Amino acid sequence: MVQNETATQRNTATGTLPPMFAPAGRVPETVPGGFKSTRASETVFLTELTCEGRTFVFNHPLPVQVVQEDGGWTFESEECRLLAYGHDRLEAESSFRHFFVYCWDDIACEDDERLALGALKQKRALLALVKAQK
Repeated sequence: MVQNETATQRNTATGTLPPMFAPAGRVPETVPGGFKSTRASETVFLTELTCEGRTFVFNHPLPVQVVQEDGGWTFESEECRLLAYGHDRLEAESSFRHFFVYCWDDIACEDDERLALGALKQKRALLALVKAQK
């Protein structure tokens, strides 16, 4: 017997909320039940990244969007197609650093023939970003 994977949300309010204005860096959201929540957001610019005893020096600063929401944090680089999560900021940053190293080893250092189109784009972005590895 095959069971499809599904998710059901009950007691969800629907409708349109009035326009809201939020301070810079805080984005209003609607959550189930119609309650409003805000999230903090900032962009950091990394010039190098160190993880697992390795340091990657970048050709240019890498913008990383750091977002804090109810329940956790995210670190995201659109340029390098990297996204990492954590329960707190330090955990999310550590996850981002480890995911970068994983993508470097398994994508940037892989033969082109073995990569799908999306991975090739990520490989090119990573190779253009990293000037040196120490």
